[in-house]
Amino acid sequence: MILKSLKNSHSYLIVLFIIFSFLFFSTSFFTKEFQNIEPLFPFYSVIILFSCFVLTTFHAIGLNNLIYEKDVIKKPNFILSFVFLLLNTTFITNHKMILFSFGLLFFLNYLLSLYKQKQPYAIVFNASIILSILSFYIPNVLVLFTLIILSSIIFRNIDWRIILLSILPLFIPYIFLWTYQNFMGDNLYFPNIHFSYTTYTFDFISLKLHEMIWYSILFLIILFSFFELFRWTYKKSIKSRESFTIILFYFFIAIILFLFTENTETIFLILIPLSVVISNFFVYYKKERIGEFIFFLFLFSSIFYRLSMINM
Repeated sequence: MILKSLKNSHSYLIVLFIIFSFLFFSTSFFTKEFQNIEPLFPFYSVIILFSCFVLTTFHAIGLNNLIYEKDVIKKPNFILSFVFLLLNTTFITNHKMILFSFGLLFFLNYLLSLYKQKQPYAIVFNASIILSILSFYIPNVLVLFTLIILSSIIFRNIDWRIILLSILPLFIPYIFLWTYQNFMGDNLYFPNIHFSYTTYTFDFISLKLHEMIWYSILFLIILFSFFELFRWTYKKSIKSRESFTIILFYFFIAIILFLFTENTETIFLILIPLSVVISNFFVYYKKERIGEFIFFLFLFSSIFYRLSMINM
């Protein structure tokens, strides 16, 4: 019944989601990670937690609206917002990466806006500018530049001006920065794009009970989601099919960045495309009772995970 109720676009779902998100984040107030935040000024930790709640909530709603408005998932629903929020279960107060991911939401918007654009020069320019700005924090994000070219090829509007206008904006924010640094006599900053394979160990046996449950259910959902997507892709409209191709490229590039970048925070890059793929499964899966049961398990395990983190 929960999943069925989310398969519409009624405005009351936004209010319901905001309330749920607030309660979901309120449990973080009692965790050790929150209590260990260095108090730079009074109520600093509370402001950080509230910022994470606001950014994640609006990020989830914005992503849901974007995917629906671009006809990636055509059925009206509010499932994507909940899926994105639940994928953030393990993260407490990483406000920098949430803001970073919020920037990538605008980047994805420009990519999907390339569809049937005969002269998408401003769109390509803006997408490239966003990546350049984000690269000040994580330089390796510039690899996502390949998505601009791939999207233009998939949507069949690639030409030499698109390539040129996707490369030039990458330098514009740095030109402003270098001008300022040169005026101030500082050393010029250059993005250090460095790749090295990082081995991540995942010892399932050593996990706590709530972690075992959550990761097991998430792994099951991911398997179902990709199987459902590849199985029925041919039945989707041309726009939806091509959009999902871009999202899959986004997902695989994000995984490569995570594996070959020492910054473990890059795991956040995977959340946007993964949440879209999972939502597609919950929206279109024909066996409704099984879908309802799996979504309930995902919801219950996420809440159980959050409650189990209290005073840990």
